[in-house]
Amino acid sequence: GGGAEELEMQRLMECERRFAALKREGKHLLALEQMEMSVFLRKQIYGEESREVTKACQVFTTSCNTLAMNCLQKDDYMKAYELLKKAELLTEPRGYLADDKVRLKLRAVTFNNLGCFYKRRGKLHAALQYLDKALKIELSSEEVDNPAGTHLNLCATLSQLGRHQPALEHAQCALELLKQSIARKG
Repeated sequence: GGGAEELEMQRLMECERRFAALKREGKHLLALEQMEMSVFLRKQIYGEESREVTKACQVFTTSCNTLAMNCLQKDDYMKAYELLKKAELLTEPRGYLADDKVRLKLRAVTFNNLGCFYKRRGKLHAALQYLDKALKIELSSEEVDNPAGTHLNLCATLSQLGRHQPALEHAQCALELLKQSIARKG
C-alpha cells in the first residue's frame, strides 16, 4: 500500500514545517530534534542508502557541531557534549554517511570540536587525543575544511601542557598552510 507511504510523506512534510517555524523563532535545539526526526522519516521513505538520507544526515551532523559550539560558549557543557557525541556517532564508518569524503570531512570537524570541548574543560590529554585524530584525517584527505585551525588548536593545547617545542612546530605548520591557501586564492 500507498497508504502507509503517503502517511510517512505527510509526517515528513509536517516535520519540515515545524523545523522551519522553530528555526525562525530561534529555537535551534528544538529545531534540531525535528531535523533528527526528518532524517529518520527519510530513511523509512527513501531507504538508508538514498541521497535524500545522506544529504539530510550531512546537514544534521553539521548542525550538531554548530550548536554544540554555541552551547560550549554558553558553558552548557552537557548539551555540547551530547551533540558532539551524536555527531561522532553519525560520522562512524558504515553509518548513514555513505560518501566517505563527506563523512571524513565531518568527522575531522567533530574531532576538532571535541578537542576544543576537552581543552575548555581543562582535560588537555583528552583534547590532544581528539585533535590528533582530527589531524590524521585531515592529512589523509583532500576534502578537509580547516587543517590550519587544527594545528593552532594543537599548538594552544600543547603549550598549556608546557610542551612548547611541538607547540611551536604546529604553529609553524598552521602558518605554512595559511600561506599556501592565500597563494592559491591569489
